Amino acid sequence: MKAITHVVIIGFGSITQGLLPLLSKHYSRVKITIFEKSISKSLSDIATEFSADLKEETITSKNFKHILSPHLNKNTFLVNLAISISSLELIILAKKYGSLYLDTCIEPWNYKSEDNQTLTSNYELREAIKKHKQKINDPTAIVAHGANPGFISILLKKALIEMAATNNIKADPSTQIEWAALAKELEIQVIQISEHDSQISASTRAPLDFISTWSTDGLITELLQPAELGWGTHEIEMPSGARKNGHAIEMLEQGREVRVKSWSPNYLEFSAYLLTHNEALSISEYLTLGDAENPIYRPTVYYAYEPCDQTLDSIQLLDRSTEAKIAKKIILKDEIISGTDELGVFLISKKFNSFWLGSTLSIGKTRKLAKHNSATSLQVVSSIISGMKWAEHFPEAGIVESENLDWRYIYDIAANYWEPIVNKQTDWKPSDTDNRLLFKNFLA
Repeated sequence: MKAITHVVIIGFGSITQGLLPLLSKHYSRVKITIFEKSISKSLSDIATEFSADLKEETITSKNFKHILSPHLNKNTFLVNLAISISSLELIILAKKYGSLYLDTCIEPWNYKSEDNQTLTSNYELREAIKKHKQKINDPTAIVAHGANPGFISILLKKALIEMAATNNIKADPSTQIEWAALAKELEIQVIQISEHDSQISASTRAPLDFISTWSTDGLITELLQPAELGWGTHEIEMPSGARKNGHAIEMLEQGREVRVKSWSPNYLEFSAYLLTHNEALSISEYLTLGDAENPIYRPTVYYAYEPCDQTLDSIQLLDRSTEAKIAKKIILKDEIISGTDELGVFLISKKFNSFWLGSTLSIGKTRKLAKHNSATSLQVVSSIISGMKWAEHFPEAGIVESENLDWRYIYDIAANYWEPIVNKQTDWKPSDTDNRLLFKNFLA
């Protein structure tokens, strides 16, 4: 087990603010250094509250080595919680000094694609990480491990086992092939990462403000990126204009333009945005059986997100390729007066009742557990802590995704902050007239 004496964090947005109370509990004697491009008094106050060393620096592709290298060594954990700071470059730098690494999303330096017309897809970003050459015993670098992507892949494995038990199927999978075989035996054709955020603010949204409960910049990027999803073997027709990318497809439309039907235990049926997310790609690949190009089984996997009402209003400010209409970006936290963030994995089967497993965390319980958090951010930061703890125990695992972690170990740490975690069976289907679980039937 590696002894961590220094945690270096890039970015001081809502996720880092929410992470600090958990770091103070789980890493109470560890030095914390945070790099942020612009420091306000409120940020300075939070850093002081948790004895963190806050440094005002804009990290770029030209200066990141110079700024970060003096802080990195074998007892350092580098955590990237900023957008447009290259994950791959940071992993390479951390490896040079023997430091551990974690991020919640695979980031580039710039999301603009080569044609400068669209934003880089998550498929491209993930493939670049996968192609990076590794050596035996490279320092552990956990990529894309927040709530989702991240802990949702842990819940996936728990849900598969619980769904199997519910249907009298004996299952104790451990390898990738065994997990995929179990999903096939359960005849799961669609997996939704289903999220419905009902948190309500006491403040009124100004007409040109963009509001979010986790990250305005992160959400805007996802809304403007192409909609992506893992593509199942049961599908018979791709959406018009979509492009096949191995086990996934990239739609012609942006995430803000695609609405799908989903379901959750409290809200029941709802419509949601289909946003590109790493877990849709990693889960669909992980649950593939057979040859990657001509598989015998793979589910369709995607993220269905319905944000809070003020965020829904904010999204109308976006047009095809710009956020120019936005006057101010606001993260809801202290202003929230009620509501929950329902976030779970929804396994939709051709043969059995479908199975939803996830969190129905309220803002009231969130505030009892950790300061400076919304329900949304607490789900993210608790997963970060669990990933960091795993990396300490397995410090030479190289680059790993959430599907490759010990799901029981991760669950036992993060679940304390996600509860209540509920499971629910349902006979819900997206169409009353067509029982087939084809993607076109989920479009809202």
